[in-house]
Amino acid sequence: MLAGGASKRMGARGNKLLLPRGAEGIPIAGHVARVASAVAPRVAVLYADDSVRIAIEPWVSGEIAWIRDGECYQGPLAALGRFAARDPASVSPLLVLAGDLPGISVSAVEALLSARSCAGADVVAAEREGRLQPLVAIYRERAVRAVADAAARGERRILCALEGLSVCAVALDDEWAVRPVHRPEDYEAWLKREGMA
Repeated sequence: MLAGGASKRMGARGNKLLLPRGAEGIPIAGHVARVASAVAPRVAVLYADDSVRIAIEPWVSGEIAWIRDGECYQGPLAALGRFAARDPASVSPLLVLAGDLPGISVSAVEALLSARSCAGADVVAAEREGRLQPLVAIYRERAVRAVADAAARGERRILCALEGLSVCAVALDDEWAVRPVHRPEDYEAWLKREGMA
């Protein structure tokens, strides 16, 4: 799970990863970590700031590998690439979830897992409004290596790292399963959907 960004666009709202997802108060990133723990045998949380770990940790159970990104705020490809470069074979297949997805669900991730059998696909990724969502995806070893290589070359855009790979796009029923919170308006829309605004 990627829990790094600086949340600059959130302004006075602060770090989007730490905003309460709902009435129970679980931070958005804590919810994502719970979903990951429910479907994956091993979970790693890549985080930039200790406040993120401190806020998420009480909400999750099970074995979590907490990996502090010492070179944070360079974008998701850089963080993912550094993680993937450790040992591409041992982390494949790799389920990637962004930490700013308040609507991600076990059923949405299970839909991705069900599509892993796409013939020859290097990547199985969710799709939103006709666009691939590489931060809600499963990467096989070839894709993990491509991400590590692209990050090492200094590439900044994750979709560029996937060029030339076979990608299976999965449309999910609920747009919020892959809709991130980037700006205050996104968070307000989520709260409205949950009947909290």
